[in-house]
Amino acid sequence: MDAVTAILEQLGVNSIAEMEVNESYTIEVDGYDDLTIEKVGEDRVSVGHYHISRGDLMSDPEVVFVVDTGEWKAVRYTQHPLVHKYDESGLELSNFVTVIRL
Repeated sequence: MDAVTAILEQLGVNSIAEMEVNESYTIEVDGYDDLTIEKVGEDRVSVGHYHISRGDLMSDPEVVFVVDTGEWKAVRYTQHPLVHKYDESGLELSNFVTVIRL
């Protein structure tokens, strides 16, 4: 996750290990949903876009990664209201995420 690492470095965070559990950063860019990066466990980072729908917080999407010695492995993908994928051995994100290069 080079993009997430680069964003964190711009915020002064040089590694996930430096972050405390529940520490988060929200990046706001006009015209896009906010991006939130949060350490949700000792070796887990959540990266997601969120919005409110009928009073509920919705993932649009959220991906949870296990970070081990610099390697990022996606283990959970949530796109509310219908998609939730979980595999502790790792998910192949290209099966349900389209990357658009600008």
